[in-house]
Amino acid sequence: MRCCRSLISLRSVILTFFAIVFFLPYLISNAVTVGPVKLEISADPGDVVRGELFLMNDEKETKIFSPVFEKFIEENGSKKFIAEEVDLASWFEINYPITLTSLEGKNIPFVLRIPKDASPGGHFAVIWWSAASPGAGQVSIVTRAGILVYLRVSGDIKEEAKIIQFNTDKKIYWRSPVNFLINLENSGNVYLKPKGEITIKNLFGGTKTIIDVNKKDVSILPQGKKTITEQWDFSGFVFGPYRVRMNLVYGESQKQIQKTLWFFVLPLKLIGIIILIILIVFIGIPQYNRWLIRKYKS
Repeated sequence: MRCCRSLISLRSVILTFFAIVFFLPYLISNAVTVGPVKLEISADPGDVVRGELFLMNDEKETKIFSPVFEKFIEENGSKKFIAEEVDLASWFEINYPITLTSLEGKNIPFVLRIPKDASPGGHFAVIWWSAASPGAGQVSIVTRAGILVYLRVSGDIKEEAKIIQFNTDKKIYWRSPVNFLINLENSGNVYLKPKGEITIKNLFGGTKTIIDVNKKDVSILPQGKKTITEQWDFSGFVFGPYRVRMNLVYGESQKQIQKTLWFFVLPLKLIGIIILIILIVFIGIPQYNRWLIRKYKS
């Protein structure tokens, strides 16, 4: 009996483990869908901006939604949220709470009142939407989803960026892919989304490839730094030294910055073929000639 209990207990543990692994993602699914994920606004001091946000209840029961406004900054390339309504986080007006039935979606109007003395440049906030069950009160929060807000206030705007680092993770590649690391610094007072191209050219005149930079629309906040990664998956006959030139454009003034670098591609398969040819030429052919001479002498 003791053995049977042990087997039943072990089976219960295994079943519980698999239940957690396979069904936990469904139990902790998001309760709310918001849109847009990123809201970009340009305005003048004293402007009143009106717009709409989308909110959808993904749960199987009615939920009550309320917004929380926070300022955010970036440190070491990562966002840091500040739990206080200051600056842009205090300029929004939204009527709440909002009750949505299961799978109900609704456009939520908002008003953004920009103070007349708002400083020129970038202002940043996040709108967190929290969901609670009816009657549970504000304490029983289920989950939340955020909308990032990027505001550009006109005036004395400074757009200035530079490339701190542009290199590859290796200097010699035996196989694909080639990884490019682009570290950028924004020393201006507005957020920037640098765009451009990486041109890869073989010095032997063969391969020429162009890669688009920042396809994910990565933004760099004022006085911030961020690393963008791009990748080149090469195939076919790729061999020798390669010259890489990166051209970036940023800001409304379309300023340009450039950088170049070099790397080598020495594919193992091609190197193996070259070594085999060398062995045949310098070892195989002389051996064959000596064999022929011995044969004719005999």
